[in-house]
Amino acid sequence: MIPSLRTVLVTMAAFLAMEPMTYVLHRFVMHGPGLVWHRSHHARRTGRLERNDWYPVVFASTTITLMLLGALVPALRVLLPFGAGITLYGMTYLFVHDVCIHHRAVPRLTRRIGGARPLEHLASAHALHHRFGGEPYGMLLPVIPARLRARAARAEESREDGRPTASAAPATSSSSTSTSTSSS
Repeated sequence: MIPSLRTVLVTMAAFLAMEPMTYVLHRFVMHGPGLVWHRSHHARRTGRLERNDWYPVVFASTTITLMLLGALVPALRVLLPFGAGITLYGMTYLFVHDVCIHHRAVPRLTRRIGGARPLEHLASAHALHHRFGGEPYGMLLPVIPARLRARAARAEESREDGRPTASAAPATSSSSTSTSTSSS
């Protein structure tokens, strides 16, 4: 069965809307009241799971509920392709963030995938987030402010000179100076 144009458009719109939604949730929830869970993501992992892993469970449960409503209530049928778009974004996020950047699947395999040129920009943007504890909060289209690029350059210069610098210090106590976590 070929999906209708409306179904495809709603799915694509939901997928595209998830990047700004991810930014907002990451910035104002995960680095706000939800830091209790998210802090574990900015620290070295001691096992296979971290408290931050509850976020995808909550997000997936919400999406499943929306899709169930779309399946059961004819007037809400649009929630099915909407949920499909959210699910596609979640799968993409999982692949890019957890598999390619943090190597949380099969470490040897994912280190090869993670070195792919198109993913290098995403990995370096995410590294800045972990290093300084602030921007960028987006994942697939991260916006790196000029002041952050300058701060990272100063920190890199200081590191090369062997001088410590205040600009290299994490912005929050929950930040880590490394983007790769142990894969035990």
